[in-house]
Amino acid sequence: MSRGAGRFRAAVHERPRDGGTFATLTGFYKVPTDAASELTLSLRDSIAVEALAWADYETAIREARSRGVMGGGIYDSLHATFARRKKAVQIVTRNPSHFEHVAPDIEILTP
Repeated sequence: MSRGAGRFRAAVHERPRDGGTFATLTGFYKVPTDAASELTLSLRDSIAVEALAWADYETAIREARSRGVMGGGIYDSLHATFARRKKAVQIVTRNPSHFEHVAPDIEILTP
């Protein structure tokens, strides 16, 4: 997620309604399903979910190539590209090391 003008934005290869957030909370973090359901559904009021533009994919792939990013790192590159387009100054993530190569120009925060 990136933080722009006071509201969080999520780039969309992962949307909360697709179940990825719920799956991560209940699987990886072992959050009870009642709490995970409430947390996931409450995201609707906290974030704006927007589709990536085709230009975002093109930019992310070009930058990934020039930075030597491979494999799943393209998803982090997509997040960074989206954040730049939205003029975000920060990315909030539990995986700060994933953004070392793809977003050296953006402040990376952990929750």
